[in-house]
Amino acid sequence: MKKKANVFLRKEKVFKSVNITDPDKPEINDTIIDKWQNIIDLIAKILNVPSGLIMRITEDSMKVFIKSGNEENPYEKGGSDSLGKGLYCETVIGTDAELLIDNSLKYDEWRDNPDVKLNMISYYGLPIKWPDNDFFGTICVLDKKENAYSSDFIKLISEFKLSIEKDLELMCQKQELLYYAEMDSLTSVYNRRKIESIISNEYARSKRNSNPFTVVLFDLNNFKEINDTRGHKIGDDILKTFATTMNTQIRSIDSFGRWGGDEFILICPDTDKNGIENLLNKLKILAKADMDKITSNSGFCFGISVFSVKDGDYSTVIKRADDSLYLSKKCGRKL
Repeated sequence: MKKKANVFLRKEKVFKSVNITDPDKPEINDTIIDKWQNIIDLIAKILNVPSGLIMRITEDSMKVFIKSGNEENPYEKGGSDSLGKGLYCETVIGTDAELLIDNSLKYDEWRDNPDVKLNMISYYGLPIKWPDNDFFGTICVLDKKENAYSSDFIKLISEFKLSIEKDLELMCQKQELLYYAEMDSLTSVYNRRKIESIISNEYARSKRNSNPFTVVLFDLNNFKEINDTRGHKIGDDILKTFATTMNTQIRSIDSFGRWGGDEFILICPDTDKNGIENLLNKLKILAKADMDKITSNSGFCFGISVFSVKDGDYSTVIKRADDSLYLSKKCGRKL
């Protein structure tokens, strides 16, 4: 679901709902922040204005994400003002267009806006958007004196806006590439390569400090039969349902992934056999119930392996889970 904010447009005297940065968007890293800091410092210096800002919109406020470092800038990094007051930046975002105010004291709708209290009477700003058109915020400059901002200055700020939006686009592309490198495309859980990396790291950590961790291998029951008799669409739905139920019920420190075909794997740090059995008692009821909604002959079996300091490498832990799974299937212990 899209994250939204309500901005107030002073001229029209109406609120408008806009899409803003949602939790799925990548975090802005330090390299990008440093780059944007240089941009906003350069803008303030070239335009000879007291304040250059990159503002970020949240669900209830406009927040100073980056400010120019000149001493006369009255804004504080991280400072914010609540939406609904008709801030300059609210109009920029609400109209999705530039806003130029040469002197807010000349206009009835602007002379009482909150920035006037800081003596910031002129403003020029542009919206900053993610590639999917959600709003990140604005890039803007403010001045204590009347300022119509020349066309050259406006062009300069526009170029910097495009540069910032290109950074956002590249970050999204990088995140998408990372997602497909680590995730199973059908079930949206970790793929085998990512899971093996996690197990390797967990094994090394446990080897250092002797903390337990547990691996559980799952195998779906009658999966080939379901594919052959009900069709691959139902088979895919079973895989996705099992993966979703398991992945949404495990702890944040656990890792769940598709091992291959109809096999899945769960890694639980700092968990011994008693701990994993308690978790599985809950998971097996929920997962089986969700799978039964698709087809009645579904279910799964599993094998458990707990790390031992005697294990030569992480593959030993996995092999033990695989042997346990085989025994479970052979003995007919299915859920």
